[in-house]
Order: sequence, then structure tokens, then C-alpha cells
Amino acid sequence: MIKEHQRGEELRGKRKVVISGGRAGYNSVSFTGVRYQVFSRFKNGKITTETRLNNNVDKKINIILSKIPFVRSFSMVIELIIKYWRRFIIAAIVLFLMEYIFIEKSNSIFLYTMPINGLEMMLCLLLIAGLIIKVSPIGAYHAAEHQTSTAYERNLVLTVEKVKTQPRTHKDCGTNLVISFLICFSVLFSVFGDEVWVYFVSWSFGYELWKNEPKIVWESIVVIGKVAQYLLFTSKPTEKHLVVAIEAITKLEKEELANEE
Repeated sequence: MIKEHQRGEELRGKRKVVISGGRAGYNSVSFTGVRYQVFSRFKNGKITTETRLNNNVDKKINIILSKIPFVRSFSMVIELIIKYWRRFIIAAIVLFLMEYIFIEKSNSIFLYTMPINGLEMMLCLLLIAGLIIKVSPIGAYHAAEHQTSTAYERNLVLTVEKVKTQPRTHKDCGTNLVISFLICFSVLFSVFGDEVWVYFVSWSFGYELWKNEPKIVWESIVVIGKVAQYLLFTSKPTEKHLVVAIEAITKLEKEELANEE
């Protein structure tokens, strides 16, 4: 089954399409282009793919907001909440539980609980999320997504042998945005304390750094981000994980090229 999907030789010499994003799931990898988003999944011993049209109808307000500096960061949040509302509910529950457990008072479970500030909570959330991703299949699929994307960008033949030699970190990974936010939050937190507005301003400034990539500052953030990607958010993929990612990007290119105007 895996060998049947190693069709990378067919890609050499073809025109490349714009890959605007990629994501890893528990048993899947998806890539997004201009017109389509392709999901490739490994389930019950076989790989299946699903192609969806990009829906731009409900994004008009986000397109307008995305052009306004320091405001556009929140248009991204709105879009992500709409798309992944289930995950945000889970994250909200985790935050609530952490707030409930780590309050500065005694309760029936702990004689005294440990007080925790906003910065410590953010770092704890990052560590918990990283460990969950690291030990689950998501980490391997995340690495496969990065390696396949890098191979594609370098115009390499998309075979497992070629793709697995690529780094499992990527300069455009969303982890770098998280690190940018945390750095801004750490600086503002050290000056102004645990104020609510600090979270919003840190996110806005962190997003602008991520969007504009100022040379010296961003190079440092990317280094930290890649370390976080390697240690927390990716794990070594097997042939299965790589083939799923290769199938997704191959299918996306085929659909995009077939429907060019």
C-alpha cells in the first residue's frame, strides 16, 4: 500500500502551486492552496484523501481586517475559532481547570495549592500541549508535514527516501508565532504585571513580528521556535506518516493545476 503512493518521480518538471498552509491531525495531514484544501488520512490500514473548496464567502470581513496592522491579528483568531471551535472549547476547559487548581487557597484535594501567575500558566500550557503532541501521532504527522513541505519548496522528487532527509522543523510553522507572542508577553508582563490588556497587546505585537519578520529579531525567534518544534511539537515520523503527507501535497498540486484559469 505504501509503495503504491510513492509517485514523486511524476512531479519533477511540473509547475509548482502556492501552498498557503499545512496542518497535522491525529491521523492526518492537510495542505491548503489557492482554491483547494486536501486532507490525507491513514485509517484501517489505508490512505484516503478528501478535497474541499476554499470557502471565501464568509471571509470578507477578515480580508478587510487583515490589512489593518495590530488589528489583523484578531481576524486570524476569529477565523480559527470558527474553524476549530471544538478545540477552543477544550482549551478553555483546560484553562479553567488550571485556574481552579492553582489558586492561592486551600481545598479538599491539596492542603495548600501553588500560586501561579499568567506567564507561568502560559509556559505550563505550552509544555502540556507539547508533551501531548510529542507522545501522540500528531507529532509524527506534524514532522512529516514539515518535511514534505520543505521537499516541495526545494523542488525535490517526492519520494519517502528524499522527504525523510529534510528537517522536521520549518521556518513558517505556527509554533514561531506562539514563541513570538510569548516573548512579547514576557517583556510586557515583567513591566506591567498580570494585566488583562497585556495578553491582547502581546498577541497583537507578536503577530506583527510574525507577519513582518524583522531581520535580526525574527531570526532569533525562529531559532527558539525551531528548538520548540523539535523538542515539543514534532517526533520522528515513520514511512506511513511521510506517505500520508506526500499524498496530500501531491493531490493538492494535481487539483490546483487541473483547475487553473
